[in-house]
Amino acid sequence: MRFPDRSAAGQQLARAVLPFVGDRTGGRVVVLGLAPGGLPVAAEVAEALDAPLDATVVRQLNVPGYDRPVGAIADGDPPLFDRESLKVLGVTPVEVGESVKRERAEVHRREVLYRDGRAPLCLRGRTVVLVSDGLTDALTAHTAVRALLRDHPDRPERLVLAAPVCDARLADELRRDVDALVCLHLPPYAHAAGPWYGEFHEVTDREAAVLLRRHGPHGAAG
Repeated sequence: MRFPDRSAAGQQLARAVLPFVGDRTGGRVVVLGLAPGGLPVAAEVAEALDAPLDATVVRQLNVPGYDRPVGAIADGDPPLFDRESLKVLGVTPVEVGESVKRERAEVHRREVLYRDGRAPLCLRGRTVVLVSDGLTDALTAHTAVRALLRDHPDRPERLVLAAPVCDARLADELRRDVDALVCLHLPPYAHAAGPWYGEFHEVTDREAAVLLRRHGPHGAAG
C-alpha cells in the first residue's frame, strides 16, 4: 500500500479511526498530530471527526558521529534512552546532556511557535487520538505515548494511536500501552515513513502553525 500524500492518507485513516472514538459530543475527542510530519495527516482526521487539533512534539537525541538516535524527548518529561545504543557507544545518559538540553529547547520553541500564543488543549477526561504519518521509530513513538499517559492532571481518559503505516513489530509493542492502535498498513519492516508515500515533503514550521490555527482554536478552551 502506498499513499498519494499525507492528506489522502489522513482521509483514509479518519474512516478507520471513527469506530474507536466513541462519543464525540461535547468536545470529548481531541486529535493530536505528532509534529511536524503527523500534522497534515492529523488535520484530516480532526476535520472528519469534527474535533480540535493540537500538536505533540518529540525530538530525537543524537551523539555526533553515530547515525542512530540514542534517545528521544518530549517537553516536560525526562528523556527516554536506547540503553543498547548507549552501551554500544560507551556513553552514559549524562554524557548526552548537551543534546538533551538542545532538543528540549527545540521542543519548547516549536510548541510555542505552532500554537502562536494559544494554550494547549485540555485532555483531561477526553479521548485523544494521537496521529503520526508513520510509526517506524520506537523511541519517538514510545516517548510520545509516555508523555500523554504519565500521571498528571491533564491525562486523557482514553488514548487511540493512529497512523497510515506502522512497522508490525513496533505495533505489537505499542498495543500494550494504548487503548487502541489503528494502522492502515502493517508491513513486517518499515524503517521510515517516506517510502510509503508518493509525495512526502518536509513539513515546515509555517505549515504546522497554519494547520493548528485552522483546526485548533475553537477547541482551545476548557
